[in-house]
Parts: sequence; structure tokens; C-alpha cells
Amino acid sequence: MPSRYLQGRREVWRVVTMGGSSASGAPVVLGIDLGTSSVKVIALCGSSVVAEASKSYEISSPQPGWREIDPALWWEASKAAVAEVASKVDGDISAIGVTGQMHTLVPIDVEGAPVRPALMWNDVRTADLVPRVRASLNAAGEDYLARLVSTGSPAANLVWLKTQEPASFAKLDRFLIGPDWIVFKLTGSVETDYCEASTSSLFNLEEWAWSERACVSLGIPQSILPPVRGAAQVAGHVCDGLAEELGIPAGIPVVHGTGDNPAAAVTTGCLVQGRTVISLGTSGVLMARRDTPDFSARGKNILFSADGKDVRCLVQGAIQSCGSTRSWLIERILQASSYDGVDGQADASRAGTGELLFFPHMTGEKTLFADPSLRGAFIGLTPETSRADLDLAVMEGIAYGFRQLASEMAIPLDVREPLLAVGGGARSSTWLQVLADILKCPIQRVEGPSGAAVGAAVLALTGALGCPEPEVVSFGAVFEPGAAADNHDRKYKRYLHIREALKSIPSEYDL
Repeated sequence: MPSRYLQGRREVWRVVTMGGSSASGAPVVLGIDLGTSSVKVIALCGSSVVAEASKSYEISSPQPGWREIDPALWWEASKAAVAEVASKVDGDISAIGVTGQMHTLVPIDVEGAPVRPALMWNDVRTADLVPRVRASLNAAGEDYLARLVSTGSPAANLVWLKTQEPASFAKLDRFLIGPDWIVFKLTGSVETDYCEASTSSLFNLEEWAWSERACVSLGIPQSILPPVRGAAQVAGHVCDGLAEELGIPAGIPVVHGTGDNPAAAVTTGCLVQGRTVISLGTSGVLMARRDTPDFSARGKNILFSADGKDVRCLVQGAIQSCGSTRSWLIERILQASSYDGVDGQADASRAGTGELLFFPHMTGEKTLFADPSLRGAFIGLTPETSRADLDLAVMEGIAYGFRQLASEMAIPLDVREPLLAVGGGARSSTWLQVLADILKCPIQRVEGPSGAAVGAAVLALTGALGCPEPEVVSFGAVFEPGAAADNHDRKYKRYLHIREALKSIPSEYDL
């Protein structure tokens, strides 16, 4: 660890094996999840979340499509959330794990200070630059990285920084991804993990190393690339002064952690047992394990390693507008006060019938179409269309998107073993039945404490303390494909024509 990043801080290297414990005798560990609009901190004891807190922050948009934030806002929110959780815990905290948003770029100088606000994962300022970045990567023989790069990719944002803000780029000593910066503030360690590296468009997934060819082709100095370590490896320890401020013991270990999707996969069995997972969150995510990266199929190949030696591959694809789209419909269009009330009106047995179709890609689409300009649409509205019809069409449209995603990602939908459903949308039995009918495979609801913050805490528990992995989730109801499945086959064929039909409509700029 470069000493220049530790100026003004005294690092404590006391080894903590079990640390403090709760009244039950089990160690208490923290999981920090640095989200897009808020940070969530949970305390895990055994298989239970015993305390949690969340603190929000505002994203800046200095120009249309730009999304950035001062990392100091993350740090203040994280400190407040950790202190709140620590005050609620019976016993001392023993270790900390960190996870959060992937891709978000934090460029730091030689002292570890950000040279400018962090460039967010959903920032689209590089839209005009991405084709040139792809061409450079293709010319360098990094065809997969060329296909992977998009707006929000660290590679594209670094090229933008070099060309548009050369003064800031000149100060750049290393870059980190959002969660890495929280680890740095806790420990002084400047590193990243295999997940964040492999999704940067600068990392060779076959060699498990930074790509010299990619860096040379884009004019990015290799000196700014952080070391890559395992997610459960100890990055460092919390120093005395900071520990007192946070209300936690000094010297406790902090594991490096990983991106939010692999962290969430830790608790579901996706990484170990190879279970395929659908996350019905703000965006919809389809995750499955692969033995080796598949560069011919769509989807993002994410490398994950707990110990820095055993490297696994998680393939991920996304429907960018998922839970956010249903929230839009329920809250802004239907103006309903209760999700449960709306959900109860939709009749899953009617799914697959009628003319109404919904195209869900309201905020563009990366995995399927690499088209940030794509927008959503209702097709087949009539005077008889009801509130329940609209809601059912939205659930169907997103499920059709998942079916197309699974096909393009070459993920087999195994009818013998249910797909696991997580996220807020998994609370809807209607939606899970629609998914089972459209995907033609069983869907099983995951219950209990899950999510990225819990996964980060589990990594801390196993990596820093050497404890066995707890069973923090339980598996709930299974939804089997029903009679509506055949109806959906016909409707899905119509759905697949929507994008081309929408593309044939000229934009206002073409008229």
C-alpha cells in the first residue's frame, strides 16, 4: 500500500480474529452498500440483520445527461449511517465489508483526494465518444472490450477526462470505483476487486490482468490502474481516530468487497451453487454463473474472486427500466397509494390475452440493443383499457424483455430448478406468476435478508474472521408455468417486432 495515501493518518495493524460479539456470542459485522442515491449500512449477527440505517445524497447534473457527485458526500453519509448502526448494536463490531454501484469512476491524486467529482455509472456524457473508443479497442484486438464499453464505462470516462479536462487528468494518480473509495477512506488502501476491474473495459478477462493493449490504444497510462484483489481479502484496518468518530473498535479489519450485483449473488447461491437469479429492482438484472467467459453471447462477463486465486465468472444482463417503470405507472399514472391494492387488481390468469403490449425500455437499453435513445411504448390501447390492464401489460412487457435477454445471453431456462427472484418486485405474486408463464420455467421467491449489503457483510464474516458462511436467506413459494404459457408464445412473437416498428418512426430531428 503506497504510504503517500496515509499521510496524516496512523494505521493500526492489529489482527482481529473474532473481535467483539453480540449477547448471543456470534460476531457482528457491517455491510456497507454505496447506492446511486443513498448508502445503506446493515449489521449482521449470525443469519439475522440486527440493525440498519440509510442516508441519502443528491446527484449533480451540471448538463443534461451528466451525472456526477462529490465523493465527500458519500463519505459523510457513510459515516453517519455506520455510526447510527453501531449505536444500535449489542456488542462490538468485528469486521466491515463494502459493496456498491459498479462503474462509477473516482479519479484521485497522489494524496488520495478526488481531482474532480465522481463520474456516475448512469452518466451519458460520453455518448458521442463511445464509437471512437470502440474503434480504438477493436484496432488493438480487444474486440470483447470494444463491445463491452458504453456510456458510464470507466474506460470511456477516462478518455473523456483526458480530452475534455486535461488539467484534471494531469493530476490523476490512480482511479477507483465508488465502493473502492469508501474502503480507501476506512483503511488508506488503494485497490479494486476483480468485479470492478473486469467491467471497466480495460481488463483482459482471459488473462485476469489489466490489458496493456487497451490502455495503449486509448492513451491511458497503466500507472493509474489500481491493484486487483479478492473480495474477501482484508484491505486494511480502521484507525483509532476514525474508529472513535464512528463508534466502532479501532483496528477491525475491512475486506475489500465487490460490486453490488456479485455481492447480492453471494447470498442466493448464484456464485456457489450456480443458481440463475432474476432481480426485480429499480433495474431488472438477470445473473447466472459460467465456467468461463462467453464472448459470443450478449451480457456482461463479471469476474469474481473471494480469495484472489479462485476466479469465477458471473454473466449479467439488465433491463434498465424494471421496478422503476412499474413505480412510474403505479405512482404517477395510476396515482395509487398502495402497491398491494394495484397488484391485487391484476389477474395473472388473463395474462397473454388481449391486444395490449408494453415495450419496457423507457430509459434506453444497454445489454440487448446498446441504444441509450430507446424509449418505451404502449401498443394496442382501446377505450376499454383499464388500470389493471395497464399494470398487467407492464409486468408482461418486462417479462418479455427478460425472455429476450435470456435468449440473447444464451442462458438456458432450466425447468427442473427454479429461477430465484429477488428484489422489491419479487413481493408481487402476480408478477412472479407472469414471469413463470412467459419464461416457461418455475420461479422461486427468495425471502429473508438478502441484497448487496448483506452479501458484503457475509464476505467480511468469512474473509476477515474465518467464519463459515451463514444461511441468511430462505426460499419461499414456487410459481410454476400455467395455462397462459401458450398464449404468451404468440404474444411474444408480436413483442419482438416492436423495436423495429418504433425505429421506423422518424424522430423530431429527422423531420
